[in-house]
Amino acid sequence: MKDQATDRPVNGLDAGLRPFDLVIPFTIKKGEITGEVRMPSGKVAKPDITDNKDGTVTVRYAPTEAGLHEMDIRYDSMHIPGSPLQFYVDYVNSGHVTAYGPGLIHGVVNKPAVFTVNTKDAGEGGLSLAIEGPSKAEISCTDNQDGTCTVSYLPVLPGDYNILVKYNDKHIPGSPFTSKITGDDTMRMSHLKVGSSADIPLNITETDLSQLTATVVPPSGREEPCLLKRLRNGHVGISFVPKEIGEHIVNIKKNGLHIPNSPITVMISQSEIGDASRVRVSGPGLSEGRTFEPSEFIIDTRDAVIGALVLEHKKGNTL
Repeated sequence: MKDQATDRPVNGLDAGLRPFDLVIPFTIKKGEITGEVRMPSGKVAKPDITDNKDGTVTVRYAPTEAGLHEMDIRYDSMHIPGSPLQFYVDYVNSGHVTAYGPGLIHGVVNKPAVFTVNTKDAGEGGLSLAIEGPSKAEISCTDNQDGTCTVSYLPVLPGDYNILVKYNDKHIPGSPFTSKITGDDTMRMSHLKVGSSADIPLNITETDLSQLTATVVPPSGREEPCLLKRLRNGHVGISFVPKEIGEHIVNIKKNGLHIPNSPITVMISQSEIGDASRVRVSGPGLSEGRTFEPSEFIIDTRDAVIGALVLEHKKGNTL
């Protein structure tokens, strides 16, 4: 079956849809990374995710529908920073102005985000670009002299950036695009343990700690101060004890303003929370005892990872 207006199969197969190919900074350790794509029709598909063994993963997907898609990428069942992503699928040879590239989908603070605008066969007109987001992002545009131009912008704060692409004052298909910008990749996926104090080195040039303040925002949203310190290697770092699982945002400021590379995203994994079912208790003191004599038993928490052990004795209870 074909669409009479476009003479293309309506299900998108063999229709020249632009494939999805994105490299994301992410380090896989022992956990499992999975993905799910939701199509405009509501159908669900699985992308191909490859660990590049260099601190990045490549996500590929061959679309069968045109339009706005949403993709979840999860590590040990938790969204990675920036997930879920949105991306717009169009035809490679659409006959109208199109935009494509990683900068329309995902990026990292303080690194150029790049995408391409194709105006081939679009007729006479004017192209306009605008980016709205948590920070001002300088835009540069290079004419490739082949009907396309390469666009680059530099986000300095994480968050959602709306990218407006217009031709003859009208939004092109997919515009405004939403790009998820995450924290600096050198610190973005530092894995910490719930209930255990951890020191995180900072990639900053500031040396006077008295001029800096640091706070951490857990998933619950309550911002709390954390300790700035000089680590043994002489670098500046922070120390805090995570109490929740999920994505934490660490803010480093000087005179009330974020310093370069701030904020930093830190992920606390579900697998690092203490598991009570792995605690083993044994010994004679669990089954019998005598008054005024010590009763002993052993609590083995070696397989329970990180957690807090609480012992409670209730009056009137018999050991």
